[in-house]
Amino acid sequence: VTTPLPNRVASNGVLVSEITEGENNIVHWKHRHPIPAYLIAISVTNYADYSEYVYTQDGDSIEVLNYVFPEQVSYIQHQTAELLPVLEFFNEKFMLYPYADEKYGHAQFGWGGGMEHQTMSFVGGFNISLLTHELAHQWFGDYITCGSWEDIWLNEGFATYITGLMYEEFYPEIWEDYNVNQIEYITSEPDGSVFCTDTTSVWRIFNGRLSYTKGGMVLHMLRYELGDSLFFKSIQNYLSDPELANGYAKTPDLQKHFEETADTTLQEFFDDWYYGEGYPSYTVYWWQEDNNTIRLSINQSQSHESVNFFEMHLSIFLQGGDNDTLIRLHNTENAQEYILELGFDVERVTLDPESNIIKGQTLVLNSTLLDLNESFIIYPNPADDELYISSRKFNFINQVTIYDLTGKKMDSI
Repeated sequence: VTTPLPNRVASNGVLVSEITEGENNIVHWKHRHPIPAYLIAISVTNYADYSEYVYTQDGDSIEVLNYVFPEQVSYIQHQTAELLPVLEFFNEKFMLYPYADEKYGHAQFGWGGGMEHQTMSFVGGFNISLLTHELAHQWFGDYITCGSWEDIWLNEGFATYITGLMYEEFYPEIWEDYNVNQIEYITSEPDGSVFCTDTTSVWRIFNGRLSYTKGGMVLHMLRYELGDSLFFKSIQNYLSDPELANGYAKTPDLQKHFEETADTTLQEFFDDWYYGEGYPSYTVYWWQEDNNTIRLSINQSQSHESVNFFEMHLSIFLQGGDNDTLIRLHNTENAQEYILELGFDVERVTLDPESNIIKGQTLVLNSTLLDLNESFIIYPNPADDELYISSRKFNFINQVTIYDLTGKKMDSI
């Protein structure tokens, strides 16, 4: 690239030479790895640059080269330093940074957000969330790229979830609320699949709620289903697959590696959570019996007709006095009952206390405090814009008529 001085050039790969000829700066970059065409990028302005280094387990180093606006160097240096332990963490968790023989880096540009150009992400800001998201793409989106826009979550869902992993590892006080906020965003609408149903629409492809956030939470639920060891081993096997590395993948390729590593089948999981739309909502009834035994009934409704039931493992947290326990149950059908023998009387039951699954309205009711002769339970009372009607006896409801406090008829269903 030839550009008038004092301009400099940021791009992919390794800086081979930077030569001044008269009033021009002639810059030569060389990248020696396969690269998707859309990740080739060149940025030109009067950059200042500085390098930081991450050391690998074998004693080598990875250069992190930053091209930034000169008036912001001192401020940005404090921010990019936060990314160095994150890169070390990713090297250990997934595989060595794929382009360690060249560099990683950032080029500051005037757009909002960022773009994961191979070996040098372009970023409009330097907050740790954005830097982590673009770094994660070097593995998921660059080294292995989605083979179709239908599978864009293999890029964006991974980068979104891995940002959460960064919080879990380095900022646990943020991680506590991270999944809660993700779930609230996903369930703000009742429909939508991670599978991209309209590849002619850029807004559908890059839908923040579905391709990014729901895609990321689906990965978290796979981790929850399989456990940490099998989950991360599956991802390492996916990245090391010679048929996919430096190439393209589709969702069945990822599913295959999860199934082979965990020696299980996940077709129903993917049918529900990847191809299917919506999410479950739960009402849990529990009542204390003799001898420190409780009985649970777990009832599920679905926000979208594409899924008739979400089969899930559910965590139930039980507390009583100074005692508590966390129990994992496999919920395979509606109104499924469980008998739990505990060493203490239960005072409180919480469903999914760590927010590991996508779910909507969750209600846990102590049936021993309810009038079991009543046919229905109506809640909340008073109600604003939502009203729920539930029954332990599962009576058939022929018609519901709603009146306001003045006796005026509001609706009839």
